[in-house]
Amino acid sequence: MGKAPQLMKSPQDDDLPPDYSERIARVCGECANALPATRGDLLAQLRIVCRYFEHGEQEGISHGELIDFLGVSTPSVLDDAGYSDVEALDLMKAIALITYDEQGKPQAPTTLPPTPSQAPQAEQKQLKL
Repeated sequence: MGKAPQLMKSPQDDDLPPDYSERIARVCGECANALPATRGDLLAQLRIVCRYFEHGEQEGISHGELIDFLGVSTPSVLDDAGYSDVEALDLMKAIALITYDEQGKPQAPTTLPPTPSQAPQAEQKQLKL
């Protein structure tokens, strides 16, 4: 894993813990190291992303920052995991499928919704006039 994603300086940076960059590097690195083994398995990738969200939030990293580090920042966690732009985009779209339980813990879906090519097609019938 490369360096921790760079944070933009803001006035509230003085409120951040001194080890904040190390926390980010650790959480992002764990995710980047786990993702390559799940290539082609979107459900497994979503489970890893759920752990990433949970660990990151436990480390005091906001959900917005975690999403940014995952697939928006350069280099992102997905870049560090060796994902192509298409693979990264597919996973970023799929994070919308993650739900949260009553305790606020992220939950990956157990199945994926059908893709448009798998969805049942409406049959058009010709009406006799």
